[in-house]
This record gives sequence, C-alpha cells and structure tokens, in this order.
Amino acid sequence: MIQKAAAEKPPILMVHGAFAGGWAFENFQAYFEDLGYRCLAPDLRHHRGADDRPVSPELSRTSLLHYVSDLEALIGTLGCEPVLMGHSMGGLLCQMLAAHGRGSALILLAPSPPAGIFPASAMEMLTSFGIFASGMGWGQSSLAPDHKATAIHALAHIPELPKKAILDRLSPESGYALFEIMCWMMDPQQASRVDALQVKLPVLAAVGRLDTINRPDTVRQIAQRYGERAAFQSFDGVGHWLLDGPDWQDIAEHCARWLERPSLAEQGNAGRPSKNGG
Repeated sequence: MIQKAAAEKPPILMVHGAFAGGWAFENFQAYFEDLGYRCLAPDLRHHRGADDRPVSPELSRTSLLHYVSDLEALIGTLGCEPVLMGHSMGGLLCQMLAAHGRGSALILLAPSPPAGIFPASAMEMLTSFGIFASGMGWGQSSLAPDHKATAIHALAHIPELPKKAILDRLSPESGYALFEIMCWMMDPQQASRVDALQVKLPVLAAVGRLDTINRPDTVRQIAQRYGERAAFQSFDGVGHWLLDGPDWQDIAEHCARWLERPSLAEQGNAGRPSKNGG
C-alpha cells in the first residue's frame, strides 16, 4: 500500500453506532494508527464506554442532533477537518456532519439511512413499526440492547468468543435517537434529514452482503444520493458488524486504499483548517 507521510494525513474521527461505544473501533483504530493516522474514537453522549457506570437518565432525552453537536465541538479542537468514519448510526451522524460542511472524506460502514430513504426489507419495516408503536420517540425512553437479536442480525458472521465479548460491552441507547432514525416520517424535527447537495466530500459506502439491519440495497441508495463522488462496496460473508470477525482487516484495508488514492485529496477538504480556526 502506498502511504502518505504522517504529516500529510488528516485525523480520522471514528463514530460508533447504537448501543456501542468508542471501543467498537478498537481494531480499526489500531490498524489506521499503524498507517500513521491520528484516530479518535469517542463515546457518544451518555454512553458508558467500557466501564460499568449506571445509565444516565438524560440518555432517554438525547437526540441525534445532540450527538452531532458534540462531534462538531470535538472537530473544532482538531485544527483541521478529519476523515469522518462511522458505523451504523455513526454513519448517519457522519453524513449529518458532512452536510454541515465538516470533514475531508466520508467512510460509511453499514450506515443507517437519512430521512427520505424508506425501509428496503420486511425486517426494517417491522423495526420501524415496533419503535413507533412502542411510543419510544414520544416518551423519550432509553432502550436496553437485545443480545439475542444482536447476535442473530448483527454478529452472525463473527466467531463465538469475540461475539460474546462484543455482546458483553453493549449498553443502552436513546430511544429518541432510534425513533428519529427509524420513524423519520413521524419526526416533526426531521432530525435525521441530510441535504445531499451540501455533502461535498468523496464518499465510500461499504456493507456486508449478509447485513439484515442496513441491507446492501439500502446502503446502495445512500451512496447514490451523493452521485459521482460516492463509491459503493459490498463484502461477501459479512453481516452488519464490519468492525470485527474474520474479514475486518480486509475491510479496513479496502478503506485505507480508497482513502489514500491520489485523486482523493483533490475531491475532499484534506488539509483544510477546521471551521473553528485551529
């Protein structure tokens, strides 16, 4: 792999998905740091990370907009615009950041779709209906992880030992944020809406062909929103959790090769100072 000098490489902001924490990117963070990138993998607001702190009652009132605000504040401390890399819900948050003019490139790993993309499968439709019928968005509750469903629908391709380690680290998620993603058509704020015309960055959208949460058809629609700037890639034998399992390094290497293409710097904001003037 052709590598840029470390001084030329933008930092990478790695944004985790629902029920997770910055720990979800441990493999990717180590891989990209070995390539000379500075990587940041923060825990989203009110997420426990790797410890056993009790869940904050404020989690139930946390919106996608709060997550984006916190991430924008973090970007403002970096001094330049980072690569935005997000998994699942984190992929949606990265699209929202890009529409705000943040970032130098956008890597979406099994991303959740923004408002305007309808469910592409029966499972996605049932999940949306279940969240709406529960009153979760209106009552602003938090939701505990469903370990059985996660094992089946997100981690089926991952061997038992790392699968158990992932399940043991999951933590509750904001029902309000999940409502904003899954039931965007009923959300008066339209919090998950992304103006695709405002996303000026090169985009890589990647998905596992076995993903039943954000299916390949859905992720392909996301890529198509961004036109010629976007590349789409699917991976055989991989489910929703692209960050671990037998193929995670192949996926990380594909992302690194895409990121280090000579043409990428011409498309993105690499090296551009952050909006906060750092």
